[in-house]
Amino acid sequence: MSDHTANKPAETHGHAHDEHSHDEHHGSMLSHVKPYLVIGAALFVFTVITVALSYVDFDKMFNRHGMNIIIGLAVATFKVCLVGAWFMHLKQESGTIWRPLGLTLFFCLCLFLLFILAHSDPIPSTSFTHH
Repeated sequence: MSDHTANKPAETHGHAHDEHSHDEHHGSMLSHVKPYLVIGAALFVFTVITVALSYVDFDKMFNRHGMNIIIGLAVATFKVCLVGAWFMHLKQESGTIWRPLGLTLFFCLCLFLLFILAHSDPIPSTSFTHH
């Protein structure tokens, strides 16, 4: 019987140790999840901001056509950067992934530039009239 009681404190200590390691693991997991919750909340807030901005007429405010689109794209670009950096883990990537992304961004900007140039100086025989 003395062997049975001698093993009991060791079991209790082992059980307490398991709970302690479980708490450490749970706390460690929460510290890894917290940035995702913060970024998710920021994305939610900026989605609400995007909807609110859609009710403002920035074209009249700045007396310039296309300001609503520019401001909407700026907010969307910020949200895409948050998603890419945190949820796609691009902030931890090496230069191997950044070079193709930079090249893609360059070509995307070139396409936007071509669109702007075509819009600002259209070919007369291809212009369309709106009904």
